Amino acid sequence: MRKSLSQTLAKLTGPLSWALTAFVALQCAVSAIAMVRVVPVFQEMFKGIGVELPWPTRLLLATYYWSLPAFFLTLVVLLIGKEFALQQNRRKFLLTGEIFLAAVFTPGLVMLILYLPLFVLIHRLNNTN
Repeated sequence: MRKSLSQTLAKLTGPLSWALTAFVALQCAVSAIAMVRVVPVFQEMFKGIGVELPWPTRLLLATYYWSLPAFFLTLVVLLIGKEFALQQNRRKFLLTGEIFLAAVFTPGLVMLILYLPLFVLIHRLNNTN
């Protein structure tokens, strides 16, 4: 009984690993497209505010059009490459989880960088009173 269960699990882990890879790759593509579309909105807003931008925001605004898609494309290449390079399913799932976390937290980090000038502006307005 135990042997048949392990054989069944072995048959399922390969397709499951590819399904998770496809899901995370799709999530990377959606995140890249969303970030490339959101950043210009903030860029236009910052032109009207007239506040000096912190260096992380300036760097992001100067490089977002190529750096964000390149980052997410690198994640997708790592995702697909690990399916061919790694033999152990445990390592495949672990690496897929790590890449998923990087893809999930990157948009939050981008949004934090975009909100930095607003935080600076709020801080300055609070200090003037």
